[in-house]
Amino acid sequence: MLCTFTLLSFSSCDLSDDDATNFYYETMEITSANFPEYFEYGKVYPIDFTYLRPTDCHIYNGFEFNHTGETERTIFAVATVLDRTDCETLTDTEGTDSFDFEVRYRNTYTFKFYIGEDDNGEKQYLTYEVPVREAGEETTTSM
Repeated sequence: MLCTFTLLSFSSCDLSDDDATNFYYETMEITSANFPEYFEYGKVYPIDFTYLRPTDCHIYNGFEFNHTGETERTIFAVATVLDRTDCETLTDTEGTDSFDFEVRYRNTYTFKFYIGEDDNGEKQYLTYEVPVREAGEETTTSM
């Protein structure tokens, strides 16, 4: 009887049964961002951006924000992608997110939002440049 119990306990644990869903991470295309005409030094600004969700297996997971220079920032929208064979392609499925940005330098800021790769595999970016002014500085226009 002890032998039967021992054999049953070993055969009932099959470690190859894996019902967990597999996934991986992937960057998604950012289609637009909203910026003020200029930043004021020392202030914090909310920056909104829009991204595309290509399939129903892409679940927005946030963004990565990289400093690529003193006043240059690169932003990637990141998705968790469910590794399934029944994913459906989506059309017109934009999502939005935002981040707060503190202006710490007096030079013009460059923001590069990842939009994908070209036919040669080169990364492509949607680029915005935002000048910085001192608080209260007036805009001058020439006539």
